[in-house]
Amino acid sequence: MSESNQYLKIEVLMEDNVIIHHFERVTTNETITFNNFIAKLGRDANGFLTIKEQDDFSSINVNKIIKLSPQGIEEL
Repeated sequence: MSESNQYLKIEVLMEDNVIIHHFERVTTNETITFNNFIAKLGRDANGFLTIKEQDDFSSINVNKIIKLSPQGIEEL
């Protein structure tokens, strides 16, 4: 089975109005993928979450997140 090249684009609004776009690989559909992403926030013991922006990875402090908004599915 080949891996999906579909990603859910999630807009992450941080403190100071910084916006980050995270791309989460689509599992079943947009809703399940978004819910799985939300579940990751609670499982990370150190308070940081790895974010994928296109081909780059970084970490953000989950305590600085103000809002998460799914923006639709994109092919990468």
